[in-house]
Amino acid sequence: MKRRILVYSIVIILASVAVTSIVSVFAIINNTLDEKSREMHRIGLLLGAEIAQGRAAGVETTLHEYAAQCADFTGFRVTLIDAEGEVLADSTSGENYIYMKNHLDREEVAAAFANGEGHGRRESESFGREYIYEAILQKLAGEGDVVVRLSMEVDTAKIAAEHAQLTAGLSALIGIALGIVIAALYSRRLTRPIRKMERQLAETLEKYKKADNIRREFVANVTHELKTPLTSISGFAETLLDGAGDKPEVRERFLEIISLEAARLSRLIDDTLIIADIESGRDVMPAAGDIDVKQAIEDVLGSLQPLAESSGIELGFEAQYEMHIGGDEGRFKQLLVNLAENAIKYSEEGGRVYVKALKEEDGRVCVSVRDEGIGISEDDLPRVFERFYRVDKSRSREAGGTGLGLAIVKHIATLFDATLDVKSELGKGSIFTIRFPSD
Repeated sequence: MKRRILVYSIVIILASVAVTSIVSVFAIINNTLDEKSREMHRIGLLLGAEIAQGRAAGVETTLHEYAAQCADFTGFRVTLIDAEGEVLADSTSGENYIYMKNHLDREEVAAAFANGEGHGRRESESFGREYIYEAILQKLAGEGDVVVRLSMEVDTAKIAAEHAQLTAGLSALIGIALGIVIAALYSRRLTRPIRKMERQLAETLEKYKKADNIRREFVANVTHELKTPLTSISGFAETLLDGAGDKPEVRERFLEIISLEAARLSRLIDDTLIIADIESGRDVMPAAGDIDVKQAIEDVLGSLQPLAESSGIELGFEAQYEMHIGGDEGRFKQLLVNLAENAIKYSEEGGRVYVKALKEEDGRVCVSVRDEGIGISEDDLPRVFERFYRVDKSRSREAGGTGLGLAIVKHIATLFDATLDVKSELGKGSIFTIRFPSD
């Protein structure tokens, strides 16, 4: 009887482990493909914005070069398609892209032209293998619309081998060992190791997904700014895997660093996509909209009060009377948040940040943000609104800055048709002034 219980227990454990392992493999494969799709979507947005900016600035880089460079950096296939469905460039076909069929009937391309973006998973007519596709519509000033499409071959065997084999194997071995020991000791405890094994499998899968998200989320970033924190994350993670994680104090410190760097990367991507939306024309200012300037500034300063208090900074505000401007209130508040937050971060403890709003004689609404911080040198002043340009790089990184705050301010000011001016003196502070057109 005992032998039969032992055999049955082993069979049940083996079957359970096998099923759980198979499910885990398929879950990991599907999760990996979903992550790849989101990754390709982010790359498509960034590449489209880069092409649009380059075209507007007169950069001589060809579409084929854009596609090839992006493909080399990310490992994805990149195809650029015009509004007629003709292929303009393809990273895999090279110069032979001119022989490729019209792509207007491809589901993801048609969806992108209709809705701004499209997705697909199907067999490629060009290569006869299954691919996943992400297509993004990008408007080019004076050149019409173009679809930026990224694709990746679906190789489930490779994904399973890379990501699931070790997890499934270790889970199976642990489950078998636990099942044999527990079933031999006491048959009524047979279900306990199964539940424990399932929890371990679920926890292992969740930990793997989180680590994989951190590693894969930023693979496609195309700027040097993204490489520094990504290298830091990778280095600390590898150190933990090499054995440093066995020491609790080291593990906790390393995980805190990884968490901070991941948060900074997330904000950097968000800021980059905001600029991409504005530059691509997707973020269009509403024709109508009545913004209560005084109330909006009070809301922003209220939200920043905890940051100011923790930094030992006093916030001040003055408005002559109630004023209104037209436009999007959310973008107006975002402009104020970026300026005021910058002023707080670059001020010393005990300093003061002062926001003033007034209506000038010509009817324009003038909003200024003044601080008593470190100031900006004359050499740096012309460049403060450039993307990723930092006056004090170490201070900006310590404060969690992305280097895009003032660039976003400049773009939002442009949306409002407002003028932007900055005056500063080293060691005494800076004043940023935005003048909005009269109603």
